[in-house]
Amino acid sequence: MTLDARRTFTRQETWRAWQLQGRVCNLCRRDIPFDLMQGDHIVPWSQGGRTSSENLQAICGSCNLRKGSTPQSVVNVRFSADLLSPSTASLRPWQADAMPIVLSLLSREPVLVEACPGAGKTRFGLEVAHELAAKGQITRVLVVVPSLAIADGWARACSVSTPGAPTLPLRTQRDWRAVDPIGDEWLGAIITYQSLLSSTEMFLAHATDPGQRTLVIFDEVHHAGANAAWGISAQEAFAAGAWGILSLTGTPFRTGRDPIAFVPSEEGNARPHYRYSYDQAIIDSACRPVQFVEARGETTFRTPDHRIHSVTFDDTEVTQVRERGRLRTAIEWIGDGSIAERMLIDANQYLLSLRQRGDTDAAGLVVCIDCDHAARAAGHMASRVLGFRPVVACSRLHDENDPDPANAIRVFRASHDPWIVAVNMVSEGVDIPRLRAVVYLTNRLTLLSFRQIVGRVVRTDPANVDDHGRVYLPADPQLLGMARRITENVDLLPPPLVIVTDGERALRIGSGNGGDQATGSFRGTQHGRRTGGRVRHRWARRTCRSGRLRAIVHRTRGSDGY
Repeated sequence: MTLDARRTFTRQETWRAWQLQGRVCNLCRRDIPFDLMQGDHIVPWSQGGRTSSENLQAICGSCNLRKGSTPQSVVNVRFSADLLSPSTASLRPWQADAMPIVLSLLSREPVLVEACPGAGKTRFGLEVAHELAAKGQITRVLVVVPSLAIADGWARACSVSTPGAPTLPLRTQRDWRAVDPIGDEWLGAIITYQSLLSSTEMFLAHATDPGQRTLVIFDEVHHAGANAAWGISAQEAFAAGAWGILSLTGTPFRTGRDPIAFVPSEEGNARPHYRYSYDQAIIDSACRPVQFVEARGETTFRTPDHRIHSVTFDDTEVTQVRERGRLRTAIEWIGDGSIAERMLIDANQYLLSLRQRGDTDAAGLVVCIDCDHAARAAGHMASRVLGFRPVVACSRLHDENDPDPANAIRVFRASHDPWIVAVNMVSEGVDIPRLRAVVYLTNRLTLLSFRQIVGRVVRTDPANVDDHGRVYLPADPQLLGMARRITENVDLLPPPLVIVTDGERALRIGSGNGGDQATGSFRGTQHGRRTGGRVRHRWARRTCRSGRLRAIVHRTRGSDGY
């Protein structure tokens, strides 16, 4: 068999065929814009079909995907609900409450559900998809997520290895491309916002495949700003073609300056159809309480005018320039005696104490500014804290879907390694249930980012129900203010610990239940920056060997919930 030397039709040839067909797809007969039409061989090129006008038809992307190199027809076979498996675990109370609300609205309007990190919104999304697919109301599901790491989490949750959620056969970008058909043995696919942007036309085709009724689930939907690239592609692909749209978020967010695609809003704030707050999750034992450890002390830094400033976190009357320099020094300078080092050492001792009490795979996360900062943190931890290098998840390409950090997170999740150092990779939607501590060394200072990072340590673990998450942060007023807003009822949280450095003596939390202390000098200087001093822990009026320690407890009630 001799194949035609020319493989594809020109756009001009396809346009002429589209005009002759009455400006509709030649197979499904839908009125679809020419931009979404493709030139197709009636007799497949691979079977000897000529690339000529007599063998040309203009068809839509979804018909072309399904037809492939098969004979001229439209196959309307759809996914069989017999391939689904229901969950073997009961729904959490909030999931049971939200389910009828969501199911009653989805066919009429886009629905937004807000559930705090760790509450189980991934499982809830899968339960909704299973319920609709089992009843035949939908025949396809497309889940859109911010990164490959989060896509891996969804894939795990819907696999047979996770009995606490329905088993749904969903393809992922690790073994499937948008230009390929989904296939009738699959219910749908899990994709990233970036892949949606790169292949908008293909996902429109998948969503509008002839005979299909598609449910689209947007995870962390705040990424889909209506006027931004990801949000525009989401609207182009799904606004007209999806049977229903379910948006999920783990944190409240504002929509005032940039509306979010498919998200209802009121007075500049997203208005969820159902909200499950962090406060209620703590009361229901669905999430862990979180304890904040505030690092105070003196920082010395040089400003652009070449002046050297020494400022402590107890100084309240400081200019914005000195306040920024104080925080920047505490975050960036990772050296002997630095505030960052004290937080790392203390957090490591906390993990040791948890492991000795039976939480044998307790782990911690260090959130850094960039890859260079992460490398310095990992190097210091290797030489001064751990004796070995922690796992690092960072993309120098500034790409959330970079496979190197995504794979590092996947390996770390299943390992017993105690620490992972990350940059913008473990901040939202990444489920690592064994995380117990976060060291906040990042300059991400929005309330949304802060809540996402804190949310990494609030997930429950049935094997270790009594411990709590712990977040270490410099005692910067802006960070402390955001910490106070994590919950509407501060009495639900353990009282905060305070680390104070002043250069005279040092105490730290020991590896046991009580108050083992270590003494030493913590001073260091590099590039005009210095931090150092005494370390004291203040918690619940306990008395340690070096003196009486008093509690410092936040009693400021936040204006909104987690």
